[in-house]
Amino acid sequence: MELAKRVDAYGSGLKGLSQHAIKKFASALEVVPRMLAENAMGGAEGNEVLSRLWAKHEQKGGEAWGVDVECETDGTLQADKHQIWDSLAAKAWAIRLATEAANSVLSVDSIIMSKPAGGPKVPQQAGNWDADD
Repeated sequence: MELAKRVDAYGSGLKGLSQHAIKKFASALEVVPRMLAENAMGGAEGNEVLSRLWAKHEQKGGEAWGVDVECETDGTLQADKHQIWDSLAAKAWAIRLATEAANSVLSVDSIIMSKPAGGPKVPQQAGNWDADD
């Protein structure tokens, strides 16, 4: 959640098309806490947890708030108080690989849409192919 917030703030400072791309990337980063909250709490409650997380991340010192997957509280917990730590290397590689996968899908899609494939033309038949002559 904090990463999405910081990427969004960075994107807000830019101008042009890159601003929109970076802000959309930031909103894509929100998918992880949203899915954790929805899986832990249920669909509608998951959105409420995400709203509470945004509010806690806006407060001073709110960087460490995350989703409580064991549902012991209101769906949020302060990760540093519970000694829950993430590996920076693992998280960085996960984001890097997911971004590369998304870029690959988008580039293949643009290649497919850019030009119709060549090849021999299919001969046109008179009438329906299934009709008796």
